Amino acid sequence: MDLLSSLYPFILGWLDLIVRWFHIVVGIAWIGTSFYFNWLDSKLDRNLNDEKIDGELWSVHSGGFYHINKLKGPPTKFPKELHWFKWEAYSTWISGIVLLILVYYLNAESIMIDKNINDISVFNAIIISLSFLVGSWLIYDYLCKSNLINNSLLFTISCFILATLGAYLLSKIYGSRAAYIHVGACLGTIMAANVFRVIIPSQKDMVDAALSNTKPDLQKGISAKNRSIHNNYMTLPVLFIMISSHFPFTYGHKYNWLILAAISLIGALVRHYFNLKNKKQHKVWILPIASVGMILLMLYVSLPKIDKMNSSVVNEDITFTEINNIIKYRCGVCHASKPSFDGYEEPPGGIVFDTSSDILKNLDKIKSQSIDSDIMPPGNVTGMTEIERNKIAEWIRMGATINN
Repeated sequence: MDLLSSLYPFILGWLDLIVRWFHIVVGIAWIGTSFYFNWLDSKLDRNLNDEKIDGELWSVHSGGFYHINKLKGPPTKFPKELHWFKWEAYSTWISGIVLLILVYYLNAESIMIDKNINDISVFNAIIISLSFLVGSWLIYDYLCKSNLINNSLLFTISCFILATLGAYLLSKIYGSRAAYIHVGACLGTIMAANVFRVIIPSQKDMVDAALSNTKPDLQKGISAKNRSIHNNYMTLPVLFIMISSHFPFTYGHKYNWLILAAISLIGALVRHYFNLKNKKQHKVWILPIASVGMILLMLYVSLPKIDKMNSSVVNEDITFTEINNIIKYRCGVCHASKPSFDGYEEPPGGIVFDTSSDILKNLDKIKSQSIDSDIMPPGNVTGMTEIERNKIAEWIRMGATINN
């Protein structure tokens, strides 16, 4: 029993690694097929004199030529094997939920909950999380079945406003990093549910109709096409959220929900440009607007930080002993070879601050997570003060020398 208890954190760590690896692999497969089929459908040559062929495409890859045909109707004879693209989506969602449990639910007090934002119990945090996942799909699905779907622009604006509102509410419930991940989990749930509840049933209806020599439900086909397009536009925002944990200046910002909304909008614009380009509609103004938007966003996030660092100069000599003590008592309880903080058997991310060389080696991480943003310590559980943050910032600005 003691051995199992000792192995528990290591088992969780390996599970995290394996599931995260699997999640990335199947996610690539899902997004790759989504991008490919949207590209394929727009690139088909439809100027054909053939009653059976709706479009064709010639391509070369992997040392061979490929000739792809899209039929106007079902085949006269079904092949022995018909490929369905569904398990990529299901596997991505399932592994994502397992990661949510491993990383956030099982570490809710330290990673998911920020008591400075909202002091809630672990049970309530998990129930709220599940409610957002289910509720996001129900609201989106309702909008898709309403008359709003007939007006693409109004539908898109409505969904964007609701998603931004959801991001805002999540930022007031959880810690900033957990809030971002939950927005991504909600979008991922919508995308997977689109495949499970709409796209695959439509394809099954089409196959069953072909086998029974009846007409398929055209409305199901239209709905499936719409949901597939929606999934296509959601991919870039979801991908950003997946990598956002490496960029604390986004989720650690005071208005992190607004930053997320802006980046998601820019990502959707970029996706829109390429979707139109595939249809030979060259809207050259879209990419420059997206680029300018990204530059303005960068300036909005970065300039106040520079002003703050310049205006918070501490008018006194700062010794390394002071800095070392701040890092030791505010950060070192977790980031040590043998952490003293409850629940940690190993230092998070393998980052330790045991020696002066450890601190110097990780200066960029200290600056990004404790100076440029205040996400560390998580929930400020060790009580790092603004004066202490300013001292570290000034020490770094002055060259981060190891003096006494």
